[in-house]
Amino acid sequence: MIAFSGSWFRRRGALKKAVAEAHGRLVREALMPVHYETRGVPDTFEGRAQMVTVMTALACARFAEVGGPLAAELTERLNARVLDGFDAAFREKGVGDHSIARKVRTLAEAHSGLGRALVEALKADDSREALAEVLQRNGVTRADTAGALATAMRGYQALFAGQNDTEILSGGFACGGSAPAV
Repeated sequence: MIAFSGSWFRRRGALKKAVAEAHGRLVREALMPVHYETRGVPDTFEGRAQMVTVMTALACARFAEVGGPLAAELTERLNARVLDGFDAAFREKGVGDHSIARKVRTLAEAHSGLGRALVEALKADDSREALAEVLQRNGVTRADTAGALATAMRGYQALFAGQNDTEILSGGFACGGSAPAV
């Protein structure tokens, strides 16, 4: 867990480290081939960005369960890190400076809207219907595979819920290549 005692610089460094750890784990998981090969996510720049949003929404939902100012700050910083990653990805693709701001803004709006919808759907009592509807409506996956991705999301949700709060607040999301079955 991130210690609040000591200098502000140490605390800031610990927050940065926790966000970097969470971001790295979540992005690696979002880019796993299983999402694109069997769960119907398009293997495109936009599809990969949407999967990063899906994994970020799962993390933010878990931070919300922990609650408190530290979890809120981690949520804010993780989302900022994701948007910085989108910007960097556009630059790697060779998108010109004059259009990056517009493209990142569009992706940021999609990230925010999809993220909020997914967090709300994750709160729903049904096992996967609300999630499948959000995933399909937002074009994350096809109608015939939305249930499989929703089931995987519920698996990640259960996996993250099984971790203690200290581990979560340190960015140690247990991602292992495939969500457990629920």
